[in-house]
Order: sequence, then C-alpha cells, then structure tokens
Amino acid sequence: MKRAGDLLKEFFDNLKIKDNGTETIFTSWENIAGTDIASHSRIKDYKKNILTIEADHPGWIQIINLKKNQIIQRISEKFPDKEIDEIMVVLRKTKKS
Repeated sequence: MKRAGDLLKEFFDNLKIKDNGTETIFTSWENIAGTDIASHSRIKDYKKNILTIEADHPGWIQIINLKKNQIIQRISEKFPDKEIDEIMVVLRKTKKS
C-alpha cells in the first residue's frame, strides 16, 4: 500500500505544476527537504522572507528545526531569488470528528 505522501507526489508530478515554466518552492519541497521530511510536512506559506512549514507530528517539528540551516541553504541554491531568513514550523491541525 502506498503512503499518502507518495500518492500526492505522483498526482502533482503528473500535473506538472509549474510557475511560468519553472519549478516553485512549493513543488520542490521533497527535493529540498528530503523524502522522509516531505512525507510528514508541507510548505504552508511564504511571506516576508519567512517560510512556514506544517508538520504532522511534534517529532517532525523538532527534526525540521534541527535541519533549518540545511533547508535554507538548499533553497538558496535552488532558488537564489528567494531570500528566506527564517523557517517557522507549526503543527498541522487535525480535524476532529
């Protein structure tokens, strides 16, 4: 059985979401963060040089926080026009039944 993250990746890869013919920071999240982190998180917002990431568990928040500098470095290499100074990681809200 495939994980939800794998299914979503396939879906978006098939759509080939592009921003004026180039990859966006949102569509490149797995490449930037790595498969493990990307399967438990997503970019929620990018404003005023702050990248907000949602994670599905507090443990993943810690891991992302530990890798902030590495993630910022990868973003600046891949997207030199993006000036990200900070990464804020929040817990994804779950729906209550």
